[in-house]
Amino acid sequence: TEMCIRDSNYGETFNPAGMVVTAYYTDDTSRAVTGYTYSPTGALAMNNTTITISYSEGSVTEQTTQAITVSKVLDSIEITTPPTKTAYFSGETFNPAGMVVTAHYNDGSSAAVSGYTYSPSGALAAGNNTITVSYSEGGVTKTDTQAITVTTISNTPVSYTHLRAHET
Repeated sequence: TEMCIRDSNYGETFNPAGMVVTAYYTDDTSRAVTGYTYSPTGALAMNNTTITISYSEGSVTEQTTQAITVSKVLDSIEITTPPTKTAYFSGETFNPAGMVVTAHYNDGSSAAVSGYTYSPSGALAAGNNTITVSYSEGGVTKTDTQAITVTTISNTPVSYTHLRAHET
């Protein structure tokens, strides 16, 4: 069997497109055949590690297996613990310290992840009320948002026209 099998994702069905099954005969000849079957035929699970290919001709049936890799796919992310600091003054930059980002996968599993990015990443200004967190894995990018508050600092100088001292 000559096969060009791409890795498959959890929950997908195996796609035999591009697969060439070759029958080898006792007279040292061979030919590409159709009419083969394969299993599993349903949705692939994480524990599927091989595809079994069967071909029958006359009263003879032959089988072979091909290793496959089934991968889980990033389905969503969630900020499961907010950052320690969520209140900022204009001009400060977002600090993700304490923030936990959890990735959820299409197989039902989840895990805390690092390597996420966030925006805006520069100086915060009035009107910035959310931070967008992005995480990419396996060519899939997902986002979530974290609410923040940004207070504008007044640049108006404060002047005192008179001061009074009090005795105690």
